[in-house]
Amino acid sequence: MSFEKCLMKMPEFETERLILRKLSHDDVDDVFEFCSNPNVAGPMTWDTNKVKETTSQFLEEVINGYADGASGEWAITWKESGKVIGVVAIIDWSNKHKSLEIGYFLSEDYWGKGIVTEALEKIIQYGFNELSANRIEGRCDIDNIGSQKVMKKLGMRYEGTLRKNEFIKGAFRDTQIYSIISGE
Repeated sequence: MSFEKCLMKMPEFETERLILRKLSHDDVDDVFEFCSNPNVAGPMTWDTNKVKETTSQFLEEVINGYADGASGEWAITWKESGKVIGVVAIIDWSNKHKSLEIGYFLSEDYWGKGIVTEALEKIIQYGFNELSANRIEGRCDIDNIGSQKVMKKLGMRYEGTLRKNEFIKGAFRDTQIYSIISGE
């Protein structure tokens, strides 16, 4: 079965502190709150959301993609309050090679608390156990030390640096690649 068909039936996950669920239009205020923070958007490929309409457009694209399995984004919801504090996602995949790429961003108020690691553990388990992926990789800007730590905590191995491989916010940037293989 293709990854798209599985993602059309994207499950919800629960951890000790979090609920991972599909994003909805009702999440616009929470998502805008952290996407409008330059510290959150800084290492990302997208620009800081200056107006809520930008966030609404992002949500619209994701929500439309759920119907045909083109979206793999989960809202990271703080269980205690129900507030959306970030997003974890399967952002790219290859059915032929049975590989997935994960991505994530989190409200600065929750940095350094192990939240992304807790959320991605569920997504990685889902990728290997339910989607039968062989390889899951993550990428980050060479300066994004926090993301490097997250991937290492998840048991991912550093594979190398792609030099000046992406043109982001007016400059060519280096990208580090980490991966974990099924059974590791």
